[in-house]
Amino acid sequence: MTPNICDATSDPDRGPARARQTGWRQTPMTAIARYRTALAHPGAARVMGAAFACRMLAGMVSLALLLVAEDASGSYASAGLVSGGYAVALAATSPLWGRVADRRGPRTALAWATTLQSLAFGLFVLVAATSGWPPLLTLTAAVAGAATPPAAAVSNATVMALVEDEEDRRTLFALSGLLTESVFIGGPLLVALIVVLLPALYAVVVTAAVSSAGVWWLRSSPGVRQVDRNRPRLSGPGLRLAWDTRQVHIQLVVAAAAFAIGGLQVSVVAQAHRIGTGAGVLLAALACGGVLGSFLYGGLRLPGTNRAQLAVGLALYGGLIMTVGAGPAVLLTVLVLVLIGFVNGPADAIETVLVGEYSTESTRSQAFAVLVAANWVGFAAGSAVTGAVVQHVSSGLGAVVAGGAAVAAAASLLLPTARERTAAPAPEPVGGQV
Repeated sequence: MTPNICDATSDPDRGPARARQTGWRQTPMTAIARYRTALAHPGAARVMGAAFACRMLAGMVSLALLLVAEDASGSYASAGLVSGGYAVALAATSPLWGRVADRRGPRTALAWATTLQSLAFGLFVLVAATSGWPPLLTLTAAVAGAATPPAAAVSNATVMALVEDEEDRRTLFALSGLLTESVFIGGPLLVALIVVLLPALYAVVVTAAVSSAGVWWLRSSPGVRQVDRNRPRLSGPGLRLAWDTRQVHIQLVVAAAAFAIGGLQVSVVAQAHRIGTGAGVLLAALACGGVLGSFLYGGLRLPGTNRAQLAVGLALYGGLIMTVGAGPAVLLTVLVLVLIGFVNGPADAIETVLVGEYSTESTRSQAFAVLVAANWVGFAAGSAVTGAVVQHVSSGLGAVVAGGAAVAAAASLLLPTARERTAAPAPEPVGGQV
C-alpha cells in the first residue's frame, strides 16, 4: 500500500516541511499566478482544454435528451425515463470503462467509447425522427449512456501522471471543478439556443459532435499518449475491481456529498415556488458560487491536510444546506446558495485529489471513473429521497435531510484521525534492525 502523501504526519521527514508549505505564514501567490504555474507543466494545458470540451457533454446531454424525447413522444413522463435511462447506464458502466483505460490504455478506451456513443446517439436521433416510440428511445439513450467515454477519469489520471507537485495538482483539480461548474451554466444555455434556432433533434446532434470532438482531442494529446506508453502492463481479469478501505471510504463520502446536492436542487425548486421566484435564478446562484469558490481555492495554499480541509468544507456545506427554506426572502436564499456553491467547489476538488492519492498507478483511471459513478448515484438518490420528503412533509425538512448527509460524511472523515491519535506507538527497532 502506498503512503498517504495527503497527510503531513504520514512521513516524519516530510511532515514539518509540508506543514510550513501549506501554512498561512507563507507568502501567498495570486490565484492567476498559481494557475499559470500549474498549467506550465508540459502537456497540462492541452489536457485541461480537451477535458473542458469533453465535459460539455455533461452540461448538455440531459436537457437535450429531455427536449427531444418530449418532442417525439409528447410525454414528460417518457422524457424523464429517457433521461433517467441514460444516467443509470452511465453510472453502471463508468467504472468498467475506467478499468478498460487502466488495462488496455486510455487511448483505446476513449476511441471505443466515443465511437459507440456516437453510433448510439445517431440511433436515438433516427428513432426520434421516425417512430418516437418511448421504449426504443429509452433503450438507445441507455446505450449512449453506457458508452459514455471515460474522459474525466483519463484527464484526471493524466494530471496525476504529469504533475508531481501536490499543490499544482490541487490547483488543476480546482480548475477542473471550475470548468465543470461553467459547463453546467453554459451547457443548458447552448441547448436552449439550439432549440430556438433549429429543430430539437439538433440539440442531441450538436451535443454528440461536441463531445466526440473533445474526446478525440484529448486522446491525441501528448500527455495521454505518454500515460498510454508508460502504463503498467497488467495480466489477469481485465475488469476486476481493486480497492482498499481508504478508497471505498472516500467514494462513499463523494456519494454522500452528491446526495446532498441532489436533495438541495429539489429543495431549491420547492423553495422557489414558495417565495415566488424562478428556480433557474436560484440554481444559477449556486453554480456561480461554485465557480468563484473553485477559482479562489485553486489559487490559495491552506493549512491542514486535504482530509481535514474536506471535513471542514463538508460540515459547512451541509450546515448551509440545512438553512435553505428557513426564510422567505429571495435575496437571503440567493446569498445562502452562493455560499453553498462557494464551499462545494473546493470540496469537489479535494475529493478528486484524495481519490487520486488513494489509488495506485494501475487502478487510477478506474478510481476516477467510480468517482463519476458515485456522483451520479448519490445525486439520483438525493433527488429521490428528498423529493419524497418535500412532497409529503416540507421543503425545509428536505433541506435538513440533504444537508445531514454532508454533515455525516464530514464526521466520518474525522474517525480515522481519532483512531490514529489513540493508536499505540510503534515499537522501537531492536538491535538496529528495521
